[in-house]
Amino acid sequence: MHLRVYNGEKFERSKWWYVWFAVILICIIILSLVKKNIVGVVVLFFILWAYFYYSIIANQVIKMTINSNHLLVDKKAFPRNTFIGYVLEIDKKSQKIKNIVFISNKSHNIYTIDDKNENIKNFSIELDNYIPMLGDFDQSFFEKTSRILKL
Repeated sequence: MHLRVYNGEKFERSKWWYVWFAVILICIIILSLVKKNIVGVVVLFFILWAYFYYSIIANQVIKMTINSNHLLVDKKAFPRNTFIGYVLEIDKKSQKIKNIVFISNKSHNIYTIDDKNENIKNFSIELDNYIPMLGDFDQSFFEKTSRILKL
């Protein structure tokens, strides 16, 4: 059984999000140049490059497969006992299943789903045979903030 997902969490951003992002970035660059902080400008460009690189990688659609031994996400294999459970996140506006979150003892992996409802249902039923479904998971303040800001 397999499911099509994005290689990470995908955010739907409006054009205003990009406008505000550009305005804030330009203001920081101008402020750094006025203060003659060239190193800060260079570091900011490296951070910006890394962010866009990660965004490109996270927008790739990959295949997630479950079997009796492991969960295969694209080319990464996770033993089933790695995870203590999983959560399906529902979009508040559309009421559709948006993300699947795999929870381990120390972290969690979030994948945005890009598949039909029938495939999501069948994958979830199959996944329940191997990993328990949980009601929710703990998020740090920084993670909640970054998800609200769609970073």
